[in-house]
Amino acid sequence: MGGNAIKTSRPVTFDEAQETVKWLKENVLRHLLIREQDIELLGSYGKKKDGEIYGDIDIAVLLKPDPNSFPKNTELNMLQHQLETLGFDSAINYGFRIVSFGCPIAGNHEMGIVQVDFMITHNLEWSEFIYHSPDFRKGESEYKGFYRNILLMAIITESKKEIIKFTDIGGIEEIEVNILKFPWGVWRVRKNFMGKKGKLVKGGTNLNGSEYFVTDQPMEILDLTVGSQFIPSDIDTFEKLWHIVMSPNFKWINKRADIINRFIECIEEQNLPLPNEVLKKCDIKNSNL
Repeated sequence: MGGNAIKTSRPVTFDEAQETVKWLKENVLRHLLIREQDIELLGSYGKKKDGEIYGDIDIAVLLKPDPNSFPKNTELNMLQHQLETLGFDSAINYGFRIVSFGCPIAGNHEMGIVQVDFMITHNLEWSEFIYHSPDFRKGESEYKGFYRNILLMAIITESKKEIIKFTDIGGIEEIEVNILKFPWGVWRVRKNFMGKKGKLVKGGTNLNGSEYFVTDQPMEILDLTVGSQFIPSDIDTFEKLWHIVMSPNFKWINKRADIINRFIECIEEQNLPLPNEVLKKCDIKNSNL
């Protein structure tokens, strides 16, 4: 979350982040009844170039939701209550299942506080896969993991898109697609694009009761997107995944133009620059993909 949830937090160096994580493990986790084997450091932790700072510290925490719990998100609310009982300022992002709190840097309040994001997960392997960041110290990629994920989402969505209903004049009114749903995994959903005024609208709405879970297993997602011959490290950067998409043996080569257009659209919606690889291969203006 980039340190935006806890307003009094400040960025930290990697040395400060390391000391903070060590202090958390030794002094906080046991009070929250969280085992060290049930957490995993995520994102860019330890992967930025020397001298760069960290806006927050992302930690996956394995907390499987109780299907019998009521109300929804009980485990997030309980974790926030525990943190505030210990004296930490906190905030919850229910959509992404993140409990953020202000942690004293290296356990020392005089050094200030850093935002720690407990990213609640039901599957640590899934969280490691989907929140993976390239190691910029080793020059693994020119792009943040966000770019890889947008391309991955484009493949997931476009490869299995099925048109369910057309309008009377040939427009697409209803589709069924796979979507990457953070932080849960891949889901199948039916979307309708007919607005209240009888005109098609961008984005559409998910039909109630249409969603169902597909998978949160990295190897199954690889099979869905690029093929079972690959392993997670084969698509852990944008460049690697793009190379597969552009290869003549790409599993969804007949959908490649739709996938790339979807990727471009999502990048532009985020007001981000397109990767050089995309600009070199595609004539964006003429959609020559």
